[in-house]
Amino acid sequence: MTTFAMVPNMMRWEWFRLRRRTEFWVILGLLALAVVGTLAVSAGVLRLVQSSFSIPPYGYPLLVFELLSRLGPFLGIVLAGMVLGSDYGWGTFRPLFARGQRRWHVLTAKLALAALVLVVVWIVSWLLAAGVGMVAAEPAATGVEIMPWDSGSWAESAGAFVSAWPVTIAYLLLGALLCAVGRSTAFGLGVGIAILIVESIAYPAAGLISQLVLEVNLGDYTRWTLWGVTRGLMGRDDEIGPWVFLPAVVAYAAVFAALAGLVTERRDVSSGNG
Repeated sequence: MTTFAMVPNMMRWEWFRLRRRTEFWVILGLLALAVVGTLAVSAGVLRLVQSSFSIPPYGYPLLVFELLSRLGPFLGIVLAGMVLGSDYGWGTFRPLFARGQRRWHVLTAKLALAALVLVVVWIVSWLLAAGVGMVAAEPAATGVEIMPWDSGSWAESAGAFVSAWPVTIAYLLLGALLCAVGRSTAFGLGVGIAILIVESIAYPAAGLISQLVLEVNLGDYTRWTLWGVTRGLMGRDDEIGPWVFLPAVVAYAAVFAALAGLVTERRDVSSGNG
């Protein structure tokens, strides 16, 4: 069987395994509740409260973008733990490879399935947000306040929304690398989430201190870190356009994928610590 046929077949098998896991559906259910809740609260508040604030139809996908842009990295790391780390904890890699499956085929199938799941999540979220926007938005609304992109059309709104997907893929591959290095779900999730927490606290704190004490803009020095390029791609860099950061995000994702493949090929696949 050729490589092009092998990977899709293995993806179907991985999907059979993943869909039988309760925690997978729990996570998707919580994400769905968050998306629906965001849209419902936004539409409800604007209907009930008299305010100058208004959201045009294409603004509702931007509200969901704000949610997914923050939850996406966590979702990517958790999915990596489910599709890859659990095989180390359960010790199921050995019998899989004993049947003659090449390691990079298995790794590709697992990560491709996770990326496909994220594509479906993004499409469903976009369609839901766009539908709510078409029904609930005020026809006379012409602008969106407090949004990361200067969005004045459906196309620009879609661009902002889509930008969070490559970011999530980058963290998915980072999670895969961590699971391969630690040979366990616990290591991948623990270190991955710790990295996200440190990024969300340390970078802003260091930036504020450097600005107040040293009068130095730390963003000029952290712009091309993983944290910097992912924020930049999602429109949170005030000096450079978002899509300039796409090659850098792709490069980070490629490095994580290559290292995860190298570690998987060269290290023992015996069970880790959970």
